[in-house]
Amino acid sequence: MTSKSSRTPHSAITASRQLRALPTQLKEPAYEKGGLRNALVEEGRRIFEENGATELSLRALARRLGVSEAAPSRHFKGKEELLAAIAVSGFLELAEKRRKIAAMDMPALLKAREMLLSYVQYAQCHAGLFDLMTGPRLLREFVRGDIEASSNVSYSYFANSIFELAKESGWQDSDLHYLSHAAWSMEHGIAALLLADRIPRTDSHLQTQQMVEFSINLFLSGIVSGPDRFHATWALGTRASR
Repeated sequence: MTSKSSRTPHSAITASRQLRALPTQLKEPAYEKGGLRNALVEEGRRIFEENGATELSLRALARRLGVSEAAPSRHFKGKEELLAAIAVSGFLELAEKRRKIAAMDMPALLKAREMLLSYVQYAQCHAGLFDLMTGPRLLREFVRGDIEASSNVSYSYFANSIFELAKESGWQDSDLHYLSHAAWSMEHGIAALLLADRIPRTDSHLQTQQMVEFSINLFLSGIVSGPDRFHATWALGTRASR
């Protein structure tokens, strides 16, 4: 016969049965309105920054957050929409960094320099995310939507700093967008080559940061030299090649 002391109390048995009967979704972490969406974006970013340019599994993401595999679909139509949201968060973060630079009280040359450096530094600090933001992974339909809008905010702060320096250096309005595109190509080229581990060349024995700063300073020196020097240099070069 079982003694009274070894019996499981009826209240404990009832509580155990009630716990097992609870719906699974009630055991998931509780998020305020919009909280899970933001958490999915932030955790997705973290995965890209931990693993670099890799595929994102919605199931793995849900497991990391402790929610059901169906939870992401309540906030995103599919993986592509989530990837777009992750990229947008990156562009908005970069835009905020550039907004702060734009608000600084400093000469146009130094401000433009900080703008270009901020892009390269962001790529170095967020390699996997940056690859998603600027690479071919995202579908065109998303690139033409929120991604383009958020990237334009970052670009506008950057371009305005180039415009300010160019006007100060005597360039015409018709040259401004050529200059900003050249500057954009230069900063992105540096960032892409760095992330691909192509520069600096191992046989050059260059320090990475010094190489980056030298390249940016050289480019901006060309703007500061003004349009007359630019056109004279290329006119001379054209005549010499004939």
